[in-house]
Amino acid sequence: MLHRIARATFIASLAAALAGGVLLIAWQILGLAAGDAAILTAPNGLFKTILCIAASISSIAAYVLVHVKAASPAHTPKAGTR
Repeated sequence: MLHRIARATFIASLAAALAGGVLLIAWQILGLAAGDAAILTAPNGLFKTILCIAASISSIAAYVLVHVKAASPAHTPKAGTR
C-alpha cells in the first residue's frame, strides 16, 4: 500500500518538476531573446518555489520507494520448486 502511494507521488511530482523546469527554461530563453530583464527574472518568485517543492517531494518519494518493498502476491509458486 505504501509502495503504491509513494510510486504515484513520485511519478506525479517528478512530472510536475520536469515540466515546470522545461517551462522555466523556455521562459528564460524568451526573456533573453526579448532582452527584457523583467521577463527573465519573473519566475524567480512563487513559480520557482513550487518547482523546488515538487522536486523535494519527488526525492523523498524516491527514497521511500527504495526502502519499502512492493507487496508480493500471496500464492505465487517459485520456479523449480515443488
